[in-house]
Amino acid sequence: MIKLNKRFWCMVLLDAIRYLFILLFLYAAFSKLHDFQKFKVQLAQSPILSDFTLLIALLVPAVEILIAIGLAFKRTLLPALWASYGLMIMFSLYIMVIARFVDRPVCHCGGVFEDMSWDVHLLFNMGFVVLSWIGLGCVEDEAV
Repeated sequence: MIKLNKRFWCMVLLDAIRYLFILLFLYAAFSKLHDFQKFKVQLAQSPILSDFTLLIALLVPAVEILIAIGLAFKRTLLPALWASYGLMIMFSLYIMVIARFVDRPVCHCGGVFEDMSWDVHLLFNMGFVVLSWIGLGCVEDEAV
């Protein structure tokens, strides 16, 4: 039986993580763009984001698409993983604040994410925070 080394498994894991993030970000971005008007209306209902509705409605899907593109190439993988980590942290913090301090929070996510409870959505996001952290560890191991 062939014993595969740590580097091999780390690279397999890294590929799985980056493809999951690419799928997540492209799905989320295109879900928002598909029903852009609804996304803008939901953002306008946020007590935190309402002053910046149009800017955020344009930037969030654009950033998600740019990060997905960055994850597709080895040269931009490290900054894209850091961006994924940061974006998922920001999304998670936003969910925590909204769920805690807003009486009737509205989800601004598209597609299947709209049907998640706030607790499930937070756990989902935190799972992706952990995945990005693992991916960053694999990239750092590769760089050494």
